[in-house]
Amino acid sequence: MIQRIQTLFLGLVAFIMTLNLFSTVWKADTAEKSILLTPFFLSEKTIAGEEYHGVIYIALLIILIIIISIFSITRFKNRSLQLKLGLGNSVLLCLVVLAFYIVIGKGKTMITADAITHYDPGFFFPLIAIVLNVVANFFIRKDEKLVKSVDRLR
Repeated sequence: MIQRIQTLFLGLVAFIMTLNLFSTVWKADTAEKSILLTPFFLSEKTIAGEEYHGVIYIALLIILIIIISIFSITRFKNRSLQLKLGLGNSVLLCLVVLAFYIVIGKGKTMITADAITHYDPGFFFPLIAIVLNVVANFFIRKDEKLVKSVDRLR
């Protein structure tokens, strides 16, 4: 049913990843260069101009996560499919974190060691979404056990 607690958690996963799609992930600043990472691009601003490095695959992964979360909410009658979708979503969320880590490593090679770097909220959104997804899977599994136990009594 749509009013189950896992629906709330899956909805929060979709909401947080939508926020992540439009937020910055990482920034680095030096006197001569500024680097900004979003899910769509890695921007390198210098005095000479601005250069963009495309990382659109991260945005596509995030969009896929949002779609799977919403689709999983609508599959409330098929709990085994919901568990499989939740597992797939967890894998995709881990891939997003890994992609952020790799692209930030690439960004760190573009700057000097004296740069001021900081992680923005967009870096932490997938980590929060992983936790929410795991909690949703826990409640889906709990519902599945309850239904199986009632079936045994019949």
